[in-house]
Amino acid sequence: MTKQFAQSLDAMESAATAALTYMKLEWEPLRLPPLQKSPAGKWKEPRVWSEAEIRAEFSENSNVGIALGKRSRNLIDCDYDCREAAELAKITFDDFPSFGRPGSPYSHRIVQAELKKGRYTFELPKEVAAKLAAERAMLLEVRGDGHQTMFPPSIHPSGERVQWHIGATSVPTVEADELLKLCGIIAVLSTVAMAYPKVNGQRDEVCMMIAGVLVRAGLEDAMIDDLIVCVASLAGDEEAEKRRGKAAATRARVDAGEGVWGLPELCSRLEIEEAEPAFRKWLGSKATTRKGGSSGRPVIVLQGGNLPSEVDQAEAALLAAGLGVYQRGENLVRVLRLPQSEGDDGVQRPSGALLIHPVSSAWLKDKFAISAIWMRNGKEEPYPVNPPHEHARALLARVGEWHAPVLRGVVSCPTMRADGTILQEPGYDSASGLLYDPGGVVFPQVPNNPSFADAQEAMRVLRKPFREYQLPTPADWSVLLAAVVTSVIRRILPTAPLFAIDAPTAGSGKTLLCEAVGVIASGYKPTIINQGKTPEEDEKRLASILMAGDAVLVIDNCERQLGGDTLCSMLTSEVIASRILGKSEMKQVLTNVLVMATGNNLEVVGDLGRRTLVCRIDTGAERPDQIEHSFDLIAEVLADRPRLVVAALTVLRAYVVAGKPNRMTPLGSFEGWNLVREALVWLGEEDPAVTRENVIADDPRKNELAELLELWADALGGRSVTLAELANDATKTPRSKTAALHQALAERTPKPVFNTRSVGRYLAKHKDRLVSGRKLLCIDDPSGVKRYRLETPGLPPAIDTPF
Repeated sequence: MTKQFAQSLDAMESAATAALTYMKLEWEPLRLPPLQKSPAGKWKEPRVWSEAEIRAEFSENSNVGIALGKRSRNLIDCDYDCREAAELAKITFDDFPSFGRPGSPYSHRIVQAELKKGRYTFELPKEVAAKLAAERAMLLEVRGDGHQTMFPPSIHPSGERVQWHIGATSVPTVEADELLKLCGIIAVLSTVAMAYPKVNGQRDEVCMMIAGVLVRAGLEDAMIDDLIVCVASLAGDEEAEKRRGKAAATRARVDAGEGVWGLPELCSRLEIEEAEPAFRKWLGSKATTRKGGSSGRPVIVLQGGNLPSEVDQAEAALLAAGLGVYQRGENLVRVLRLPQSEGDDGVQRPSGALLIHPVSSAWLKDKFAISAIWMRNGKEEPYPVNPPHEHARALLARVGEWHAPVLRGVVSCPTMRADGTILQEPGYDSASGLLYDPGGVVFPQVPNNPSFADAQEAMRVLRKPFREYQLPTPADWSVLLAAVVTSVIRRILPTAPLFAIDAPTAGSGKTLLCEAVGVIASGYKPTIINQGKTPEEDEKRLASILMAGDAVLVIDNCERQLGGDTLCSMLTSEVIASRILGKSEMKQVLTNVLVMATGNNLEVVGDLGRRTLVCRIDTGAERPDQIEHSFDLIAEVLADRPRLVVAALTVLRAYVVAGKPNRMTPLGSFEGWNLVREALVWLGEEDPAVTRENVIADDPRKNELAELLELWADALGGRSVTLAELANDATKTPRSKTAALHQALAERTPKPVFNTRSVGRYLAKHKDRLVSGRKLLCIDDPSGVKRYRLETPGLPPAIDTPF
């Protein structure tokens, strides 16, 4: 039923006039005391007013109420108790007449409907209201039979006059279920507007989640987009209008049977998980189930004792939905792009970085809800439920039994597979185990059969960005070019050397050069760490880098000697076990990250020397930081990145197509990487491995050992000796050569005091090592005591003589 009433409502000037007008609309008026919202006496029984009674009982300052429900032709009042709900109702109920007061405009909308109950409330759970600091937990009410509402032109207790906002000329009639569903949507979105992210970064994803909820709720695309824009505007999002267009994209995914974000992810992202049960109730679970069922999602029915089978079904649905879940080592993981730069625990990452993140139980539960419909058998019929946490935890515990694709790493540019073919189609590549996400960058096709001349031209392309760097030798240039080429294919290489950028003076551009290499490989600056205070701190930082799957790592501004067992292992082993930052547990992690290091006159020590190639910058200037350059290196590399990546791959592909004609003896532990070395030398570049010999020769630990063995030879020659005998002789002859050797050994222990155990541990690390033509041997005599003797290969051992 509809009634034309706009003209008569405009003409109301007094309470009596208003009551008579409402009578003509077949609404039952109620006399309310001045400044009151409720009748003073009994009013529950219907009353038929005469015009005379109206004029007699409604004084000039009376307020006017209306008995709702059947007493007024099924008139229903939708009362919005928060600003957000009133604004959202302008979209969902734009054809419902509205009234309110200046301090709370559009706070009531009226409609005709047959409700099953007299009153429906949409109230936030107390913990959610407290978390959001909401003025009131009640968001809105829908009132009908047995209830009444103060109508215009009454005076609110605040002193403000209630007035009509004439936006319609009639009262529409709607189905009760539709009315309550739309009111539920308003209540959900009002809460979302209160919890909406305050800063940019997650806002667009939150709007996608809203679209997922509303598409499943059955709203039309135009209304969905209007509601999303309204929510964003209410929350102060300055880019609210840009959030439009989410509905069509989301509906296309739903219609295709693909997974989309929904209510669990929305509540989790806004940190209002406690509101999810209320939201489901307001949106109508049965309606959600019907839409979910038609989308083609599988149904998982929960019943006691069936956990293993239910987890199997959940995993199958998760993988079928294509939600980006992979297995990597001992973890289920997902890939994300860092929305903004971050620095924590000595690790600095740029915005836009692609990271591999372990899947949490909460995230998995949300994706279970997206990929399948979860039901539990009720007394009459199955009813929808949320996926249980225990099912998510059970799947996470199935290490080694997952069916998710294995992820070796993520690349943001084309790369080469182990068989020499080029991976250049975005998406997951099962042959290599890599996920290729170009991030919107379009790369030219890498030629399938490039010639030697093509490879030479590609080398010129790779050299160009670094044209103003002062690299003193061809070997330095070769190391730099090798770093660039390696960065593009590092994910498929089992191992690769460390690329050190060295200079005699600060400000030479070492870090900038590393950043340029990282930008070529990934499109953003590399992850940077500094040396920790202890080797244990270094180990945990490196483990966190490997867990996250960073493409390029720079150990920047090394002020102390560079070395360490963990760093050595991650360069020469495809997988290592390492401690995770912030935890005591050990994890198996892949090591396919390009490692670079910078320092002024960098000292590389121990076994790291044979794992390191060095590019040295020498400007010849006292203050190289004041040298002006004609271009911005990072800007040029970023702009020319597609061409640079294709050039690097062209070099390697040409060498592979030519049949790898320049076979060279591989560097130990870097057999796969030797492809890069051979290709560069094939094209006329210096062998980058020659710089490794300089590193080994300059190893301060090796030189220190050489000095010690020189002292040993001078003091003992080739005689064998126990440490106790050495100490005894040094005590007897304090100014002897033996005493000097005794002191030198003491200085090489953690505490500079000669202790046979400490000295024995030091010598055990260096036994049988050939240095400067000498080798220290350790032999157990028949009594089990260790005797040490210096041997010079090619010379007969000396005859032992007692001290």
